[in-house]
Amino acid sequence: MKLSDLVGEMSKPIHFADRLVSPQLILELLNVAVWAPNDGLREPWRFIFADNRTGQILHGLQEPAPAYLLVVMREEADRHKQEEDFAAVSCLIQNFRLLAHERNLGVRWTLHEWMYDRSHAESFGVQRNERIAAVLEMGYTASFSQEKTDVQEPQLRFELL
Repeated sequence: MKLSDLVGEMSKPIHFADRLVSPQLILELLNVAVWAPNDGLREPWRFIFADNRTGQILHGLQEPAPAYLLVVMREEADRHKQEEDFAAVSCLIQNFRLLAHERNLGVRWTLHEWMYDRSHAESFGVQRNERIAAVLEMGYTASFSQEKTDVQEPQLRFELL
């Protein structure tokens, strides 16, 4: 599968299956996704996981999903650092989406107006010096199959000068 095919596949509308998403799986994926490029090797992110049991407050604010991941980032006073941190968070999210796709886990990256409302943010445990950078809606894709399909590995080669 070419990268362009994968990106095209990931941008299609996602229909989630009625299946719980394990917080342990999300942690496993995040432990790899955090290797996102960022300046100064800062880790400007924090994650808040909510599933159907604990995410009731998200219903009405977001599309229904089996699980949600709030990606929270520090608010730096320095505008340049703040932009670098958001770029790092964006790389992390893209890494997470690629890793999740391998596990038949669909991820919608959402940004909504309510995220900028301090009262909503505080209800999720977001600190005064933080903001919600994104909310990821997650669930197994409706076409989830227990069988893994064989995907051909890309064949890379060097061009010699």
